Amino acid sequence: MSRCSDNKFQCWKEKKAHGYNRNLYRNKRDGKIFGVCAGIADHLNMDHWVMRVLVLGSFFILGPLTFWAYITGAIVLSKRPEQWTPETEYDEERGHFREKTIFKHSKPAPQRLRVAREKMDMALKRIEKIERYVTSSRYDLDKQFADMERGK
Repeated sequence: MSRCSDNKFQCWKEKKAHGYNRNLYRNKRDGKIFGVCAGIADHLNMDHWVMRVLVLGSFFILGPLTFWAYITGAIVLSKRPEQWTPETEYDEERGHFREKTIFKHSKPAPQRLRVAREKMDMALKRIEKIERYVTSSRYDLDKQFADMERGK
């Protein structure tokens, strides 16, 4: 049996040590206190100071909730290893590998849906064109010529 089904705590510790397979670590090197803001900023590919300003602003708005969320982040996120190379995944849209993040898609959902809709519309137009050809008298004529060439 796998170690995860035997011991859930051990499984969680392994996932934590590997950044939850999403390159999510605390960044103690560039961090100020525990490195939570710097680690999340690295994960979201944004400047560290922007994340710190967001956390500070949320502290004034949400108060203790932000404090406890930060402490939770310090406990739940492991420190980034010294010899660390980010995990990558293949990005089909760009045609190359990119770092794994919590966001599986680089484009927002409405834009992805619009592209999917455009692809479906193009496929439907091709199918309509095929249907028009197959149901036309031209198809029957072409089929008869092909049969004559094959000797049927």
